[in-house]
Amino acid sequence: MIDFSSYPLGTKLYLVNRLVQIDGRGPAEPLVNTRGADGLLTTTGTQLLRFDIDSDPPTPDLSRVPATLRALPPINLAEVVRTRKWRFDRENSVWTVNDQIFEVDKPVAFPKRGTTEIWVLQGSDDWHHPVHIHFEEGRILSRNGKPPPPHEAGRKDVYVVHPLEEVRVFIRFRDFLGKYMMHCHNLVHEDHAMMIRWDIVP
Repeated sequence: MIDFSSYPLGTKLYLVNRLVQIDGRGPAEPLVNTRGADGLLTTTGTQLLRFDIDSDPPTPDLSRVPATLRALPPINLAEVVRTRKWRFDRENSVWTVNDQIFEVDKPVAFPKRGTTEIWVLQGSDDWHHPVHIHFEEGRILSRNGKPPPPHEAGRKDVYVVHPLEEVRVFIRFRDFLGKYMMHCHNLVHEDHAMMIRWDIVP
């Protein structure tokens, strides 16, 4: 939520991306202390979106952020029935998961409905891999053995894996059976088969 009430009519506000990224590998490594969560920040940035403060609302806006947001389900490690490791890598210029390229008719994991697992996402090269796990949001347990930062403490379905990093994800397989995907959201990697199919079974 954004509160625009303090800005006079006619104001133009910009959403700006200040994170430096000069190629598809990921954000630039910090060279100075001006640093964001994932890399070097510029002082200017790139404008992405403009908000025009145009007019007062026809009726007063009484919406408020509640004092307490919806509670997150507790993480109970006693529920975990299995830990799986997924390594995102490049072999002979081919993007792979666990040294394999994607084959749609060959699911590589069969978690059972109603169970809970830990999925360990490992980065091995000098690329960042935003890994998207379809079906249900999970919770980050740790990054390289450390608790996740506050902005990653909630439920997620995309997990940025930095080079040579290990991210442990707590995930439940509730509600539905079926065929699902996990893939890198870097389009070059996704389009070149850095994905897997996994099936939820009875």
